[in-house]
Amino acid sequence: MGRNNRASRHSNYVIRIVCEGNKTEPLFFTSLCDLYYKDKVGMDVRTVPQPYVPQDEEAKNSDRSSYKGKKRQVNREKEFIPEEVKITGVPPLKWVQYARNLLTEGVDEAWAVYDKDNHPMHKEAMEEANKIIDGKKVHVVFSSRSFEYYLLLHFEYIYHSFNETECGEKINGKKKIFECGTGKNPEKDCGGKNCINGYARDKGYWKETKTSESTFPLVKDNLWKGMINARRLRAESDASTEKPIYERNPYTNVDLLVGRLLGKETVDYGSLYQYKEHGHDWSVKLCEDGLIIKNNKAGTELFPKGIFRVYDFEMKTELDLNDKVILLKPDEELLVPCKLEPQQTILMKIDPDKEVLMLSKFPE
Repeated sequence: MGRNNRASRHSNYVIRIVCEGNKTEPLFFTSLCDLYYKDKVGMDVRTVPQPYVPQDEEAKNSDRSSYKGKKRQVNREKEFIPEEVKITGVPPLKWVQYARNLLTEGVDEAWAVYDKDNHPMHKEAMEEANKIIDGKKVHVVFSSRSFEYYLLLHFEYIYHSFNETECGEKINGKKKIFECGTGKNPEKDCGGKNCINGYARDKGYWKETKTSESTFPLVKDNLWKGMINARRLRAESDASTEKPIYERNPYTNVDLLVGRLLGKETVDYGSLYQYKEHGHDWSVKLCEDGLIIKNNKAGTELFPKGIFRVYDFEMKTELDLNDKVILLKPDEELLVPCKLEPQQTILMKIDPDKEVLMLSKFPE
């Protein structure tokens, strides 16, 4: 499962994403990585388990958009099926422990992705993840009620405690889905009040998430919006309760993993962001009067034209905040005035692989 497993290739840096499910999350992150990492040298980023897309399902058309990730090797005689991974133990601790084992086998970075559900060992999972062993820890990606809540935030900001991903009832040990939002079971349809997918169907966002199609195409054009709304949700959650995250509903921090993979980062309003790479040493902070920029190094710091931009995440438009080059002497500080609307932020395109978003103050 580490660097030496069959599916690995020689690389400089290995990231593994251990997923609770075998479809929704693995398909999402595999699709994301296929799009953003296919041309990157020295990176090996994969999910555990790897998603399996049956040949007949892969060929189907869908009004939601089909899975567009790497095609599985298929011949007429036999389909290539990814090696089955058995993760034993008690959830969600078992996924964290599996990620920990990957780190001991040589993986550089490991993430455990799971939902609240009714798992019994949330506290133990968080405690295990936070242990630093040989300089490494397991990064937990947690959603409540489920991963689908994070998808929802790409369409709108919502703070609502859903009790289910899908409403349904168990019959002979199997869950029969009510398909809320379709009108097929009007007497049992929650109208999007109880389940996430019912809400999404009612709004026309999507129809299904538990299929062999990736949900990434649903949201790939609104990734910044999803990250901003997820950060806003955590801020609202932190303001309303001091409970540990595994006791909260709603909650999600999937944006942290998405941001890590895409080189995108969000910075809270009023917080200081420092950049100390490639010979630079400067800091910025967004406040009520505008953007404060400070040069912290001994020499002059040059900020290219357009490095700071006003980004509207609803309209997806950008405007230069600095329409000229900025030169700051050692320890010099500059206030660039700007008044932002609630849907506007400051986008910094620092280099081809790194973008930082300075968030404006969230609405009350």
